[in-house]
Amino acid sequence: MHRRKIALLVLVIGVISVTIGCSRIEPYVFKADEFNRDSSTFAKEPTDVDTITICYNKYGATPRKLLEMAQRKCGDFSKVARFNHQDRLNCPLLTPVGAHFDCVKP
Repeated sequence: MHRRKIALLVLVIGVISVTIGCSRIEPYVFKADEFNRDSSTFAKEPTDVDTITICYNKYGATPRKLLEMAQRKCGDFSKVARFNHQDRLNCPLLTPVGAHFDCVKP
């Protein structure tokens, strides 16, 4: 009976891991301190940006999609997006990779 419980637990953990790992969560623009009510930028739209970060996972994004999102966001400020780097430092678990773009004047 003990082995059945262990096998069931392993199966459940495996299913959860696959479900989370294969999630097609859409990429989004990361906003630092978005939920920090003490932040001076809380609930305010920016008037200018120099950089943006797009959080994504490999199942829900392509490089082209990320660049298009960055171009649209930078374009809101009459700028163009230039890829800078990517990391795993700021974005949450289901969208662990952050693609960083500089917004520069054309």
